[in-house]
Amino acid sequence: METRKALKTLSLLTVGLGLLAMGYWWGQNDPKGPSMAGGGGREASSAHEISSGSVNVSPEKQQLVGIRTTLAEVRPLVKKIRTVAIVTYDETRVAHVYTKVDGWIEKLFVDYTGKLVEKGQPLFTLYSPDLVSTQEEYLLALKAKDSLGSSPIPEIRMGSASLLDATRRRLRLWDISEEEIQEIEQTGSPKKSLAISSPLSGFVIKKEAFQGMRVMPDKELYVIADLSTVWVNADIYEFELSHVRVGQKARITLSYFPGQIFTGRVAWISPVLTEQTRTAKVRLESPNHDFRLKPEMYANVEIDVNAGKRLAIPDEAVLDSGLKKVVFLDQGEGRFEPREVRLGGKFDGYYEVLSGLSPGERILASASFLLDSESRLKEAMGAMAGMPGMEKEGTQGKEGMKGIKMAAPVKGGPQEKKVQDLTLALSTQVEKPKAGENIVRLKITDKAGRPVKDAQVAFIFQMTMAGMAPSKADAKLSRDGFYEAKANLAMAGEWEVTVTIRRAGQKEIQEKFKLIAQQ
Repeated sequence: METRKALKTLSLLTVGLGLLAMGYWWGQNDPKGPSMAGGGGREASSAHEISSGSVNVSPEKQQLVGIRTTLAEVRPLVKKIRTVAIVTYDETRVAHVYTKVDGWIEKLFVDYTGKLVEKGQPLFTLYSPDLVSTQEEYLLALKAKDSLGSSPIPEIRMGSASLLDATRRRLRLWDISEEEIQEIEQTGSPKKSLAISSPLSGFVIKKEAFQGMRVMPDKELYVIADLSTVWVNADIYEFELSHVRVGQKARITLSYFPGQIFTGRVAWISPVLTEQTRTAKVRLESPNHDFRLKPEMYANVEIDVNAGKRLAIPDEAVLDSGLKKVVFLDQGEGRFEPREVRLGGKFDGYYEVLSGLSPGERILASASFLLDSESRLKEAMGAMAGMPGMEKEGTQGKEGMKGIKMAAPVKGGPQEKKVQDLTLALSTQVEKPKAGENIVRLKITDKAGRPVKDAQVAFIFQMTMAGMAPSKADAKLSRDGFYEAKANLAMAGEWEVTVTIRRAGQKEIQEKFKLIAQQ
């Protein structure tokens, strides 16, 4: 009998406290539905003065649950797009060195990969029978011009000049420098081997030339790259692409140079997406006069998106049901009226308001007060656990009221999961997190057990409760593969943590964990 009474009391508590959290939703979906009076002292007779679905909260309760309000106002909206990238060569500043004729390398001047060369610097000397015969033809054309250049017959004079021009042009087309040609003119004799020079200043990134080897026109001998400017190829998700424009400035940071910021400019946006990762390549051009940015380095990129001044509200003020988005308008005297709004893009901590609000209207800065009923319900259940007639279940350390499921105790230590070739271990700064602000840590290691330091990690914290908006936090690399972020677990209970991991050239990883916040 006593057990039945206790269960009936608990049911009444559940219904009463649940109405506080959910009544506003019923009210706005049912225009004839009753309004909720949340502060003692207001009678139901005044319901005709209250808008459908509105919530009344007395000043005492407002102070108790910490209700904050804010204004919908026009403010500058700035968004930061953060992603990972890889440094690579500027393809417009790469030269491939071939010979235009068959021959043999007699002397090698640039004899190792990675050497810095200047434009016009000799790379090697080449002996070629074709080059020797062309030099002889050029010298004969010089003599013919000297002897026939004063001929009274115009055709003879023009013929000698055109022969000289033709042989000189052939030498130039075979990459013989003007200095070499002038030396042939001055000495009056052909050279056995001629020098092949670098077409640009840069680093030798590939070398296939060796002294004494025979070369043919289809043989690539050197690849030279000018690294004074490099490309930084970033992966941008499709939902962020609309904010990226050619010409935007970007900040580039690397873990190898802590505290140093490099600058870049968006030069190209890929017209297609990568199917597996749902990202598009965005190319940044970055000056690199000191050659600190090296191809194949991993980098972090931040692109600032300035949307100008727009009407905006804090993102935590919005309740998103999936079908519509609602804010609570402060009508004064403790009355809060739900209002549907249409929102635009989300910027750092704010939503752009397209319709539903006007500048200067006051709304709740956070709707977390509606969740207070859940915490009070848990307190009531805990208090009733000791009432007469409430039997305890003692199996495997779990304790609770008979017939009522209680939350399992929190298991200490990190939660570990294996995803693809990575091991993810989620933990908190204190072994058992509490309601309020906590430090959440994620350790990422590869299949060899080495810490992963090139990832971009984001957390989404959400309680499995209708009408509760999730909170998001970007993690920062702290040490040895640990990524940390501040988590605001607004109330005690079970929280679902969604971890998103992005790495350049890798498929995005999403994994879910659970945290139980204590009172």
